Amino acid sequence: MNLSMPIDAVTMLLMTQAIALVAALVLAAEWRLAKVRSLAWWSAGFATIVVGSGMSVLRTVDSFLLYVWLANGLLVVAHLLFAKGAAAFAGRRLPGIWLGVLLVWVALLGTDPANDRTALFGLVNSALVAILSLKAASLLLSLRRTSEVRDAVRLGHIFLGHGIFYLAKSGLIFMPGLFVSLVGFKGLLIKASLYEGILVEVSLALLMLAAVRHRRERQITALAERDSLTGAYNRRAFEAKAAAGMALARRAGQPVALLLCDVDHFKAVNDGFGHATGDRLLSGLAAILTDCVPADALVARLGGDEFAVLLFGLPPENLPALGRRICHRFAQSGAGVAGASLQVSTSIGAAASITGTEELPHLFDRADRALYDAKRKGRDRMSVESGVDLSVATPPLRLAKVASRA
Repeated sequence: MNLSMPIDAVTMLLMTQAIALVAALVLAAEWRLAKVRSLAWWSAGFATIVVGSGMSVLRTVDSFLLYVWLANGLLVVAHLLFAKGAAAFAGRRLPGIWLGVLLVWVALLGTDPANDRTALFGLVNSALVAILSLKAASLLLSLRRTSEVRDAVRLGHIFLGHGIFYLAKSGLIFMPGLFVSLVGFKGLLIKASLYEGILVEVSLALLMLAAVRHRRERQITALAERDSLTGAYNRRAFEAKAAAGMALARRAGQPVALLLCDVDHFKAVNDGFGHATGDRLLSGLAAILTDCVPADALVARLGGDEFAVLLFGLPPENLPALGRRICHRFAQSGAGVAGASLQVSTSIGAAASITGTEELPHLFDRADRALYDAKRKGRDRMSVESGVDLSVATPPLRLAKVASRA
């Protein structure tokens, strides 16, 4: 075994191996707790680097294929595993065609061993690592269009920088003095790769762990904020988000409107058709409300069959059209429920603050009065607290097992 390579290269390889080992173990332990597939792929990638780095320390001229071809090939495998993990984290699948990068590396076995293959091996290795790193970056950076814009996108930027480094490296390999010997770790590019590798390893390991934990924290928070049946906000989350939203609207002088609605004769539906049917109606109403209102509106289930919707920036004169749309769609949603065409309706009470300065409790009081007004006037309609009444052209409620309205 030839250990004539500079000691700094050996030390850096051992550091690379130690960091990769810690990263692999930490990510594996996190995977056992969280059962997140991306962690398993990333842990396997670091484990592959552990083996490859260990083999690199043993490089000799007589064992070029084992300690150079295989060791550097494991670096390609590690980045393929990283890309698989990035795809899993982004909710995507890495197509099988990407396994072709391994075939490209295997094809190097067909090159003539009588020739100096240092530059060729370095070029192919750098190009493959660059391609896989850039693929991982594109998968993670695609999450910028979602709510996950922190650690996952930072992780994508690390992969992007890593890919650009290896892309530049592949373009400089044939320049004299930059890439001399893979066996002796001679050449400026090879030494630069060792330094860059350590920095990237640490950054990747920390951000992989942070990205998964951040997502899990968001999921736990979402579960705590959401009603388990309908997916709408629960009362506590609604009040907290409403306070923040109304403060912004107040500063901007935007109108704010509150809708309160419930399912007409909901108790009769539960008693006559069963709680499963009632649950389907509640889930359906929540979905209709979410679909009909702007994306920045807050939709919440306050309890039982009562829902609240807080709207920002919607002119009060548009409320009747919105109420018409909600009532019409909910009336149509009864078709096919409980194995029959169940005629259902909802009543809505609305109250608006034109300048957004009104407090939420006051809006609740006004919307509640409007809801009772809608009930009093026959249900299946929206009433606005200002006195505007909307009657919706849907048939009156008729239930096979219900003779009167609740």
